[in-house]
Amino acid sequence: MTFAETISRLEALGTEQTRKTYRRHGAGDNVYGVSFADLGKLKKELVGRGKDRTAAHALARQLWATGNTDARTLALLIADPQQLTETEAQAWAADIRYHPLADFLAALVAGSAFAQAQMDKWLNAPAEMLQRAGYALLAHRAIHSSSLPDSYFEPYIQRIEQVVQQAPNRAKEAMNNCLIAIGSRTAALRQRIERAAAHIGPITIDHSDTSCQTFVIPAYLERVWARKQKAAKPKNSQ
Repeated sequence: MTFAETISRLEALGTEQTRKTYRRHGAGDNVYGVSFADLGKLKKELVGRGKDRTAAHALARQLWATGNTDARTLALLIADPQQLTETEAQAWAADIRYHPLADFLAALVAGSAFAQAQMDKWLNAPAEMLQRAGYALLAHRAIHSSSLPDSYFEPYIQRIEQVVQQAPNRAKEAMNNCLIAIGSRTAALRQRIERAAAHIGPITIDHSDTSCQTFVIPAYLERVWARKQKAAKPKNSQ
């Protein structure tokens, strides 16, 4: 699919209702309003089995350059983490004003060779969306990098305890989500995160004119671990 064909598809798939929803979440005016379900279908068309990842990454660069929110989301979905450069990741991150894009970029960078180094740079950056990307990347590692020991997360937990209440709004939200991701790994980390949550106290996040709500860490972890226990229970004992 060419760049022009992809843009045409995005324009056709956009709806006014979805545009309004995305704008309420901070997407800006340059948005077609394509649902995440349709973006996922486009991703499969562009990077499905046997597809040329080099061509897809080149297309991702063109899509990002448009500045359009839907095009940039698709760019992050189809870009190849093995072809992504550190310079490119930093440039894209610096251009983000819409927090879901920071999360998608974090998921992309998680598959790169420079994930750890880039994460630490973002965590130490003053900008809200860079911090957001850093903590989203840490959450991604907590969920998907099963080989990491519990001790790996301790310095980051301590850091969040110290800075979360003073953090920029969308970075604070990412920290909250990150603590949940870490606490979902092991029973010991769950206990550690629940102690951290008690020390931190209630976390207030401004979700603007949306129906989104802040996840309460202990309650959310209780649901996570209830699901884990149910899944681990032998079927014949249910």
